[in-house]
Amino acid sequence: MKRGGMRGTKERVDRVKQRKTGKWSTVSSDLLFLASRIYKLSEKEAQASKDGKSSKMVFAGIPLLLSSLTSLIIECESIGVVTAPAVEPLEPLSNVLGTRYGLAGELLKDFECLCEIRNEIVHPVPLPTGTSDNWPEYLRRVKNMKITIEHSEPNVHHTFFAQMASHDLFSWSLYVTYRAYQAVIHSFPDRAGLLQFFLTTFSNFAPEGGQ
Repeated sequence: MKRGGMRGTKERVDRVKQRKTGKWSTVSSDLLFLASRIYKLSEKEAQASKDGKSSKMVFAGIPLLLSSLTSLIIECESIGVVTAPAVEPLEPLSNVLGTRYGLAGELLKDFECLCEIRNEIVHPVPLPTGTSDNWPEYLRRVKNMKITIEHSEPNVHHTFFAQMASHDLFSWSLYVTYRAYQAVIHSFPDRAGLLQFFLTTFSNFAPEGGQ
């Protein structure tokens, strides 16, 4: 890739580090709403599958969840502030949540795994993992949650990506993202009332006809 291919990264970093002129608006809710539409499609796909949980919609939905969270952080750091947001744009999202927004313990470990699942999706390497069950060791925590796709025969294992194609994995990702949203919003007690509306978009993930 030529050096010119990285100009977009510099532009996005500059938008965060410098307070430029012009209009802007929040986009986290739009991204989260789109994720909710994909989540509903995922539910239907899972219900129609033989095992009741297989869904390829996770490959579109999970990245959107973390994109919405990234946008939320920038928005919360920018609303009602005239200076540049106190955010390091290139810092890993899990580091930001842990050091700045108080995510800790098991939830932080889950969030780190979620970020890696997202990375596996947006930077796919569909080659063998070198493990007996085709699941990478560094994500063993997720596998042990029993939220991935398992073969009906105990000694037979799907490919890594086939195991990830699980609506249960999508649901877990949604829960972890919601908790991360809460951590970010509650880090601004002086604006908590104003920022609470960001959480209302999660109601779009509720089952039809009730919670």
